[in-house]
This record gives sequence, structure tokens and C-alpha cells, in this order.
Amino acid sequence: MKITKIATVLGFTAVCVPTMAQYEGTRVYDRIGHGQDSITTLGNIVAYKDSYKAQDYAGAYEPWKAVFTMAPCAEVSTYAYGAMILANVLVKEQDMTKKKEYFKELMNLYDTRLKHLAALNSFTKENKRATQGDILARKAFDYAYYGAGVADGYSLDKAYDMFRESIDLINKDGAKEVPGFVLDKFFEISYQRYVSDPTANREQFLKDYMESREACEVMLSLANEAADSVAAQKIVAQYDPTLNRIETMFAQSKAADREQLITIFGPKIEENKTNLAYLKSALTLLSANGCDDTDIYFKAAEYAYNIEPSYESAIGTAQKYYKDGKVAESVQYFDKALELCKTDQTKAAIALKVANAVSKTGDSSKAFTYLDKAVSYNPSISGKANLVRAQIYAVSKNFSEAIACCNKAASEDVSISGSANRLKEQIQDIQRKIAEHEKADAEYKAQKAKIEKEENFWKSGAQ
Repeated sequence: MKITKIATVLGFTAVCVPTMAQYEGTRVYDRIGHGQDSITTLGNIVAYKDSYKAQDYAGAYEPWKAVFTMAPCAEVSTYAYGAMILANVLVKEQDMTKKKEYFKELMNLYDTRLKHLAALNSFTKENKRATQGDILARKAFDYAYYGAGVADGYSLDKAYDMFRESIDLINKDGAKEVPGFVLDKFFEISYQRYVSDPTANREQFLKDYMESREACEVMLSLANEAADSVAAQKIVAQYDPTLNRIETMFAQSKAADREQLITIFGPKIEENKTNLAYLKSALTLLSANGCDDTDIYFKAAEYAYNIEPSYESAIGTAQKYYKDGKVAESVQYFDKALELCKTDQTKAAIALKVANAVSKTGDSSKAFTYLDKAVSYNPSISGKANLVRAQIYAVSKNFSEAIACCNKAASEDVSISGSANRLKEQIQDIQRKIAEHEKADAEYKAQKAKIEKEENFWKSGAQ
């Protein structure tokens, strides 16, 4: 789920499409017809907006529907208001027949907007225009959110396919973010599909996890480029909770079980030993799920490196040598991984990956060396480097240094402040539990010593 950088990250914005001349330069009065129909439509626009502001969605429904039916190109906001109005009346409706009708209208709203997309974009500012992917993403969200138990023929697979199509279209447009709420619901549907059939859906679920996590991380990185702290916090508020929920669902899924991944990928690595694209994908998935110290990971790295040396395969080969106790050869391949990167920014990211890989071997000193290299290549990565340092210190139970690094990471990089603060809370919780255990142990020992002292006293008296 590759997301390109954009100026704004909230709502459906920053999309580049060709200018359409149909309604360019017009006002709403020019797009609602003539005579009595136009007067009626204007009255209905005012009526449904007033009811909406008063949260009287039932009252807003009829005048909104009249505008939507008579003048579908009157305003782009007709569709935003309509989605909220229909969603609210649908949720509150008790009669299932009517509920189904509202749901059909909700789906039709998005189809109608797609039908009139060029016309609607023609009078919309360039940085506010929508794309097909944007609209389908919102339709997929509403289908998944409101359709279960309501839509005829509703299925997880259909919801998933709708999300997949919309996200692929957004990525193809190359100038738009996938909104946080869409990523959240998309991954929830992927998770439900996995739970329903782990064997059939495991590999796709792993890919969805990687893509969704990367999308959140890319969007969070934009917080560091925001014009001010308020804008930065808006980005963090949208994508950090989504990232945390994705990580939580993934952990609950246990899809990354080592033995099962080895069983799945073992034969596939052999079957695809000349397929570089597959080998690279497997290396990424295995590494991300804690299997970068397994024989199948090393085998995939070897096959990939022999076809075309890359930093991924070089890292895998280095780890194999490290595991075999060949430290010098290992360092050569780690350094080779850095050589295969062309820009300092990429080198910094790879040095960070190398540090993570080395830390799993227990060699914190060497891991810190690569973290220093990462920062030297790209100083702006300092916050992420400190987060890795915190994780290494936490594993070695140097909690004070770990907390200090968490604080540094949060202050240096707002995009990872949520992750840094959560790690800090986990460490502090461990510290509290250790302190409670030590206190209980000390009290037990003191009580035991007291009892032994009393027993010895009575024994000595009896003698």
C-alpha cells in the first residue's frame, strides 16, 4: 500500500484529475435547473441542512432525497450530507424492510456520485477533487460497517474485494492517502476473513498487515513535515490509533506463528527458487514476522542473492553467517546491504533494519553501531533509532535507559510518539510488577526469618 506524500491528510483531498468544463465557473444556482424546480430545490437544500445541523436526520431525509433526485450535480456536499443522513436513519430504523431500503439508497449514493464524477469535479477546486478510488473506499467502508445483517448477500469476501479495489485505485492514482478509518476497517475485514479460514487466507492476511502498517507509518512520517504542531497532531490522531489497532488485531490473530509460517513457506521457497519477486516478498514477510533466523529465510536469501544481489538478500545472507558463528563474513554482507542502497535516506533505513536484525542475535553493541550509522546517513531518523535503542535496552532489562530513549524518541519524532509512549508504559508496568514482586519476596523472607528466629528461641528454651 504505497502512499505518496501530500500536503493535506484529512478527508478526501489532494487528488489530481483533468479539469472538466461542464460546470466550470458555475454557481449552485446554475446547476439546479430553472423555474419552480430550481426554487423548490433551493428550499430543500436549506431545509435538509438546517435539519442536519439540529441532528434531526429523519427530518433531513426527505428534502435531501428531493435534492439528490432532482439535482445530483447541485453540490458535492450533497453526497457527504447524504451519506451521514442515510447512515443515521438506517441505524435507528427498526423495520428491516425499511432498513434494507435505506442501505440500498446508501450504496446507490456512491454509484450516483461515480456516474457524475466528471461533472462534480468540473466545478470543484483542483485540490478538493475526488477520484474513483476515493469514492469506492468510502462505499466499501459503509458496506462493511452497515451491511452485515442488512444487505442481501452480504459477505466478508465481497467487503474485502471492495476495499481491495478501492485501495488499489487510490495507490494507482499516486496522489492520495488512504484515510485512517478506511485502513482500520479494511484490516478488520481482512482479520475476520483470516479467522474464518486461516489456511486459505493466511498469506494474504500477512500481506495486508504489512501494507496497512506501512501505509500508517508513511502517513505518520508526514507529521514531521506539517506546518505546525496542530496539523501534526491531527495526522497522529488519525493514523496512530489505527496503527495500534492493526498491531493489536495482528497480535491476536497469531498468524505469525513460526512453525506454521515455516510449514507454509518451506515448500514454496523451493518451488519459487528462480522467482525473484516471490523470494523478495517471502523475505519481507518472514523477516517482519520473526522468522529471519530460520533455515527457510536463509535459503530464500541465498536463492535471491544468487539471482540478483539486493539489500534484502544481503541482510539474510549476513544473518546466516552470523548464526553460523562467522562474524567477519556476516559483517561483510551487512555492509554489502548498505552498499546496494543508492541514497543516504535509503541507507539510513537499511542501517536501521540491520540494527534490528543484529539485535535479535543478542549483540547490542553491534546493533548500536548500525544505529549510529543510520543517524549519520540521515539525522532525521534519530527518533526511530532511539526507539530501537529503547527496545534493545528493554530486552536487556536496562529499564532506566530504555525509558530515557523512549522519551527522546517521542520528542524527536512526533510520528512515533504514540509507539514510544506505549513502549514506555509497558516498561513502567514491568517495573511496577518487579517492584511488587521484590516487595512481596522481601516481606516473605522477613516473615520466614522471624518465624525461624522464634522457632530457634523456643528450641533453645526447651533444651
